[in-house]
Amino acid sequence: MSNMDDSLAVWQQRLAAISANANELADAESTKRIRIKLRAGNYSGLSKTKAERATAQLSTLVDDYLLLANIVDEALTIARGGLFMSSSTRDEKISALLEGSSIVRTTGQVSIKNRDLLGSAAQSSQLTPAALLLIMQNEFEQARDTLNELDLAEIKGEEALASLKHDYSLMEQRAQGLKAESDRPSFIEIQGLQADPINAIDGIEALRRSLRVWAARLDDLEHTKVSAAKEVEQAKLTLNELKNLERTYCSQCEKLSQLCGAQILSTLKMPGTSPITMLQSWCETLENSLHAGQWSAVLVGMTRLQMAMTQAQADLNRAIAEVQTRCAEVDELKGRFAAYKAKDQALSRQFGIDESRQLLRAQIETDFLMQPLELENLRVKVSQYQQMLSKIVH
Repeated sequence: MSNMDDSLAVWQQRLAAISANANELADAESTKRIRIKLRAGNYSGLSKTKAERATAQLSTLVDDYLLLANIVDEALTIARGGLFMSSSTRDEKISALLEGSSIVRTTGQVSIKNRDLLGSAAQSSQLTPAALLLIMQNEFEQARDTLNELDLAEIKGEEALASLKHDYSLMEQRAQGLKAESDRPSFIEIQGLQADPINAIDGIEALRRSLRVWAARLDDLEHTKVSAAKEVEQAKLTLNELKNLERTYCSQCEKLSQLCGAQILSTLKMPGTSPITMLQSWCETLENSLHAGQWSAVLVGMTRLQMAMTQAQADLNRAIAEVQTRCAEVDELKGRFAAYKAKDQALSRQFGIDESRQLLRAQIETDFLMQPLELENLRVKVSQYQQMLSKIVH
């Protein structure tokens, strides 16, 4: 077998590979879909330009394949019909076909204004099979990459838009729960997604950015809502504490009044008119604002309400302490008197009973049983009793 036979075998293998790969690319589902959409006029913009270029390159690839196949077939014919031809002549002819500029390839049309009377309407160039193969390789790669780009853009674009629609639906539900429907961005269907999927990516990214901004606003709003709800709950707890303090104050005042008479209350620094009713009304108003979705206003109002409640707590605690101090004075006086009585009993055993001291002690005991107590009178008598006991010691 000569070198030309080997070369023919190589070109036959190349033709088989070209045919298989070109046919697979042309018959791929994505290629068929793109061709159908292109014929139907469903593409526009950059996607249309690329689809047209890719399908044109496939068509040119087929034309170039036929040019190359014709040269190889012609060389095969020469190789088989060599009965009246020397081997050297045969090899020369095959070599001229496979290695020379044996292919005439149309590269364009000659404008009529530039055409000679006897000139061809087609512009052409002469190429070697190897040079044409390089052109075909480039055509195949460009068509393949462009078709893959279109297919990927369509698939990813549709997936991205479906994902955004889902996210938007969830955001709508969240916005409804936050009473923020008027603040939502408009979800505009990406019109160019199917017509120009390559350029539609920019539109999808813009929509994705707007959703992120919306999500951030809803996050802030939700944080404000949660904070407002916590503030209202805390205010209600504080209000209950104030009610308990007020009940404690009233109970202590009643105790003091029973001990010393109602007139003693006039000597106290009273906390003033009970603010509980006003504070409760204020708290209820803010709670209604909370339910109405006016969370920022609630937080502002709560700042002032908490200040008023803190002041009310301080006033009530001070008043309670004062009343408790007055009640403690009675207990302290009773304790002193009890100690003096014990001392009196000891002195009576040692020095004998003093009738005047016993009479004063009986009067004090009687006075302590009276309600209300005459506290100042009791202080005077207990002091007298203590002085009488002190004289005995000295």
